[in-house]
Amino acid sequence: MENESRAFLRKIMRECPLPYGTRVRVTGPMPNEPDPLPIGTEGTVIGGNGGQLSMRWDNGRALMLLVDRDPYEVTGVDVDEFVSRVRRAVPELQDLHLSCSGGHLVLGLIQVHREQRGKGIAELVMRLVTELADVHGLILSANTSPPESERRRVKVTPLRHWLGRHGFWLNRDSRRRADVSERFYRLPQAAQVTGPRHTRTSGPR
Repeated sequence: MENESRAFLRKIMRECPLPYGTRVRVTGPMPNEPDPLPIGTEGTVIGGNGGQLSMRWDNGRALMLLVDRDPYEVTGVDVDEFVSRVRRAVPELQDLHLSCSGGHLVLGLIQVHREQRGKGIAELVMRLVTELADVHGLILSANTSPPESERRRVKVTPLRHWLGRHGFWLNRDSRRRADVSERFYRLPQAAQVTGPRHTRTSGPR
């Protein structure tokens, strides 16, 4: 599954150089488009095909964005759109809880269908989540408290180690009440975004 996960990630990143849900704004003329979008038009990344991004523009247009030719800037991320697209791309995924709070991303749950567990699916989804955080320069937080329905099957110690492998570090309150206050944080790492005309301007919407 490790090789399959890497191949899947490479495919997504090659076809969609900006993560699902990324919000962008057109900042200048589109030189290769006979009917270009007005400067200032905003939209959401919903997929990709190599150097072309599939967009859902706010004005209803369905024009592709050429990553290396069209001038644009990143204005934020639609987390709900990201979650929706990841669920479609990874059918083995049962649930993904990701939200925005206080200007950073909060990971609540990555849950894989029971018959698909142990195949590296959660690892794959975590890589997509951390890539989202890195591209947008966002802190990512998570805790080690599984949902009530999963507590009999999820062992907390391996979960802590798993988060640590993905760059999370532990922060506890002064009372060391790990059962209710233990939380992990991951700082954004440098990310390469295809396209010389790309700039990042803000965090999640």
